Parts: sequence; structure tokens; C-alpha cells
Amino acid sequence: MNKLTYIPLLLLFTIGSGCTKDNFDDTDFLNTGTAPTGEAVHFNITDDNSGLVTITPNSAGATAYDIYFGDATTEPVRVLPGQSTTHIYKEGTYPVKVIASGITGQKAETTKQLAVTFRAPESLTITANANLHDLTLSAAALYATGGYKVYFGDAANEVPVLIAEGAHVTHTYAKAGKYQVKVEALSGGAAITTATKEVTIYNALTLPMTFEQPDVSYAWGDFGGSLTTVIPNPYPGGINSSATVGKIIKTKDQTWAGNFISMSSPIDFTGNKKFRVKVYSWRPGLRILLQLERSGDNTFMENMEAVTTKANTWEELTFDFSGKITDNNKKLQNILFFLDNGTQGDGSQNYTILFDDIVLTN
Repeated sequence: MNKLTYIPLLLLFTIGSGCTKDNFDDTDFLNTGTAPTGEAVHFNITDDNSGLVTITPNSAGATAYDIYFGDATTEPVRVLPGQSTTHIYKEGTYPVKVIASGITGQKAETTKQLAVTFRAPESLTITANANLHDLTLSAAALYATGGYKVYFGDAANEVPVLIAEGAHVTHTYAKAGKYQVKVEALSGGAAITTATKEVTIYNALTLPMTFEQPDVSYAWGDFGGSLTTVIPNPYPGGINSSATVGKIIKTKDQTWAGNFISMSSPIDFTGNKKFRVKVYSWRPGLRILLQLERSGDNTFMENMEAVTTKANTWEELTFDFSGKITDNNKKLQNILFFLDNGTQGDGSQNYTILFDDIVLTN
């Protein structure tokens, strides 16, 4: 027996009527599209005087933005929705124009004024180091993106020298004296911060050393607990009536305590090889060691010792280097004094001397 399967005609009709052809050639919706709306531009200006600005456009229905920066840059930058672009500006006001494009190609334009203002530099410091008439100077400040103008203070209608951050400049003065150095820190815009520093320019330190020349630096260095100062002469008379003298005190810090000063150039021993020094001591028998060294290292040094013979009066001691120095090859430039070298000091007058008129003679 054959079994037949019947499909209702209503079902076949329904299936057949559900099959339709899609038409992808219909572009009428493009003719009804609209341009982007709600145009807006956001600026994020970096507060470090770099001039860096982040520009973020925004609108409804835009697929791309063309941004015109409003400065000397003529070509726009294209930015996609949700993205930003950056640009570096000088201080000033700029008309930033944004053209938004929609999916239909229709455009909307907006212009917004961008004001870029640089902050005044902060924490300006001046570093100045003098070597006789030569002054080396540098400056540092926050937000000084425009560099520094330097006025050295030794000329009328002075034209400043411009230096960059981290750089230095050297200036040579015609004569010794005190000068007011002025530095202007530049923001890169209108804001300027100014600072001044007084510098002292000295003439060369040469022999004889008298402590009487105001245009010469008699700054001694100390080590091991020695204390050296330049003071008014407290005991004028006898062989020394000068107004100013040196003073050395040996404390109880180190047995090898001493002081030093560096001459402006190596000492010339061509004809003279004896040092004579006026000394005021509070006890006889105080050993004074005069040592000569080459500047910058201890490779070459020579020393001679003399002993005080009087108390509470000025006397002249002689340090004879004739048997130790024959020429200038060692380039000896530093002069050092030690009081009772190898013995503990106590800071009292027993370990104190006044000294003056250091003379190289024959």
C-alpha cells in the first residue's frame, strides 16, 4: 500500500509570498541627510610655557574634522571623531577654525578664539664664579623657556647677552671692582622675571702679600680645624705698623691643621728663594712650617720650618728654600702654614699667630 503525503496549499502560498528581492540601489536617504550640529572646540593649554595646546573638536553627526590652527600654519589637520590634535603656539590670540564633515558630505564650520599666555618664570637663581677679571655666569629658573638676558653692569647702554637654559657665559672686566650683574629670565612671551647679584672682581694676588690692597682677595682656606681670618692689626708698632694682618688659630681638631692660599700664577724663583714673614706670637718656641705646593695636586711640594723667638711682639722669620728650589719647573703656586705640625692644638693663644708681609727675597 502506498502512503501519500499532502502539503496544504495555504502553506505553500505563504512560503512563496514571503520571498522578495532586496533593492540596494536606493540612495534617496542621502538627499535627506543633514550637516553636523552642535559644533564645539575644547582647548587644553599646557601651563609650562611650552606653548603646547591640545585641540579636541566635537559635534553631532560628524565623521571627520579639518582644523585650521589660526597661525602661520596654512594647511589644516584632519581629526576623526573622539580624537585630538596638538599644536605649539607662541604667546598670543588665534582664531582656530574647525570644519566638521558629515556622512553626506555636508559641512558645518565654527571658529573659536584661543588665547595663549605664558606665566612669569619662577625661582630665578644666578651662579657666578670669578677668576681674577673673568666672570663665568649661568642662570636657572622655572618656566624660562625663552632663555636669559645677562647684563654685566660695566657699561652704559649695555647690550645684554642671551644664553639658553643650562648654558653659561664668560665675561672679562677691564678693572677690579664691585659690579651689579642683572639677569632677566624670559618666559617666551611678555612676562619677565629679574634678579641681580653683586660680584667682586679682584686683581692678581702676587708677592709681596701685604693684606693692604682692597682690590686683591686675601681669602685663605683652612683644613684640619685651622681658622684663618684677615683682621685689623691689634698690635701695631715695632717692625709692623700696617693696618691689616692675617690671623691663624689652631684648634684641637687635627694635629696637621693648617691653611692655604693660591697665588694667581706660579711663584717665580728665578732670582729669589727666601721667604720672610712678619709674625706675632704669644710664646717663643712655636714652630711654624711654611709649605709650597703646585696648585691642583700634591705631586710637588717643598717646606721649611722656622721657630718664634719672642713673645707678645712682632718679629721677622726667614724660610730659606735655596737648597730645595733651583728653578721654576715644579710650578709651585700654593702657600701653606702649619703651627706646631704634629702637635695637638687647643685654640688658645699658645696656638695662635698673627702674620703679615709675606715677601720673597734674596
